[in-house]
Amino acid sequence: MNDSPSRQASSRDSILARIREGRPQACPLPDVPMFTVPGDPSDNFRQKLLSFDGQIVSTTSRDEAISWLESHIDKQSKKVYSAISGYHGNVDHEEADADPHKASEVEICVAEGEYGVGETGSVWVTDRSLGLAACALLSTDLYLLLDHSRILPDMHRAYSTIKPGSAQYGAFFTGPSATADIEAVHITGAQGEISLTVVLY
Repeated sequence: MNDSPSRQASSRDSILARIREGRPQACPLPDVPMFTVPGDPSDNFRQKLLSFDGQIVSTTSRDEAISWLESHIDKQSKKVYSAISGYHGNVDHEEADADPHKASEVEICVAEGEYGVGETGSVWVTDRSLGLAACALLSTDLYLLLDHSRILPDMHRAYSTIKPGSAQYGAFFTGPSATADIEAVHITGAQGEISLTVVLY
């Protein structure tokens, strides 16, 4: 049996040609309307996040938000990683970046939320805002600072704003990790952080 490269190439070309012939004609994608979500985006955000076991702290300025973190996070007995300016944890950034396994030692992570979504109570984060993303994913308690003016009304506006391809990592965090797969019993903190607190300013 002749399995020469030329024979293999001609068979492949023949198969691909038949596939191309059978493809449906290209047609333009439909326009997706910007559906509106009733209610105030900030109020919706609060209600949704709380319904997913998240917590919210309201402050009037970023400085006040930083002061709240200083007074409520125990850096004496906890390993704290901070990816925000103005607040310093006790986990060395260079050491964590050099050895990502150090993320498993982090108990509390403090990072920046880039956008909030009123419709779902979600916070959009990327590798830029999280620093070492593994610290946020493996920590027990996650604190996200969020500018009140960056709460978008719905997911349509969110996806038209965030440009997902501009970061190596990006995700919507909606409350702490949870599952209800087993006998429909809701368990918080099943695969990740036990608490997620959004500090609005």
